[in-house]
Amino acid sequence: MALPPKHPRAMESHVERIEHQEDLPLRIFVHSVRSCASHHHRDCEFLFVLRGQVVVHTSFGESILKADDVFFIHGGEHHLTRETADPNLMIALQVDTKLAMRLDPEFSSRRFDFNSIARKYPNDRRIKTVREILAETLWEMRLRRPAYRLQVESLVLRLLTLLVRETPSTLFSAPRTPTDQEDEALGQRLARIVAHLEAHSSEELSSVEVARAEGVSVSYLARLFKERLGSTFGDYLSLLRARKSLPLLVNKEATILDVALECGFPSVKSYNVVFKRIHGVSPSEWRRRQGGINVPGIGDSAYNRCDTGLAYHLLKKYLPASSVAFTT
Repeated sequence: MALPPKHPRAMESHVERIEHQEDLPLRIFVHSVRSCASHHHRDCEFLFVLRGQVVVHTSFGESILKADDVFFIHGGEHHLTRETADPNLMIALQVDTKLAMRLDPEFSSRRFDFNSIARKYPNDRRIKTVREILAETLWEMRLRRPAYRLQVESLVLRLLTLLVRETPSTLFSAPRTPTDQEDEALGQRLARIVAHLEAHSSEELSSVEVARAEGVSVSYLARLFKERLGSTFGDYLSLLRARKSLPLLVNKEATILDVALECGFPSVKSYNVVFKRIHGVSPSEWRRRQGGINVPGIGDSAYNRCDTGLAYHLLKKYLPASSVAFTT
């Protein structure tokens, strides 16, 4: 088995080059995720779900975020996001880690327990404060009142202070940072492997076969998937197969068994288990809900159409009264 040749744009699907906004050390935006491939960036990132559910994969595993949930991604941490069966809407704030490291040189070596606290204690004062800061930051960027950039940077510094001072963390000895050339080579290798899986997901595939074709060990391949995609080889293959089944489900003349076998699942039972874990409903229920039109999750874009007006409306309950009073 030969894997596809190196793709000259493979690196772009791996490392995100973040452009900060308006001379500020950050980027904040509203979006509705469809399926955003594994990537990493030097900035740390906060996610805040306003509506629906979103699945986030990191090297620590899979998390399902629902409305009101917040999530932190360390700078340099590989992650991917994808939708479930319900429409989603969320805020992403990406903060330049250089800002934090200038004032706290150990910032990039800290591993914060923020996500475990947010999951176990969603009404914790610290978590509520993070929601408020994220909402107010986006609101300030929207209104652009006099001195809004001063206010935005002060909000971000307050957020970082809360993270460092009030969130338990562990210092770790960071492994040697790969050079740009080494990182690009890993990105190209992963892109090659993923492209092969996407092209042949309906066939019988094994990690042993793929590792042999790439000239690496099975354990190396497992680490690559875990560190770069936050998933096992088998789980990622199942995700591809389930995603491939979506347009086939729209055709109601095809039975669920037909769809399962066409996409590489050995049985309806295994297809149902994987599909429900990923989308939250069975294939039959998903088909019934979609009605065969406007099917989300089908297409090349990583994002769905985003209702920013709704996002700003949902934000208001998190804002201080002084901010809500200023409307455009």
